Amino acid sequence: MLESLLFVVDILALVVNAFLVYYTSRLLFIFRGGKKGKSWMYILTGILMVTIGSCVFVLRHLLGVEGNVIRPLGGVFMLIGGILMLIGVYLEYKMWSLAK
Repeated sequence: MLESLLFVVDILALVVNAFLVYYTSRLLFIFRGGKKGKSWMYILTGILMVTIGSCVFVLRHLLGVEGNVIRPLGGVFMLIGGILMLIGVYLEYKMWSLAK
């Protein structure tokens, strides 16, 4: 029972990740250039990296792969993505705080 529930959750996570990649890539084209382009490029690239890291973890669980490289690889992708999103949010904060 628990195993089938985890399988459904993993499939739903892959579907959500697919939508994240789709809409993030669409937004990357919208925010190219312009005032907010730089901060949003960081944020959206970070989202893509976190999504890739999440997919690594989900696929690792779905495929039952055990390895010493896969888990740290997903963690590194998520760490880099988090840092990129943090930089983007900071740049967005700086722009909005200067507008006052």
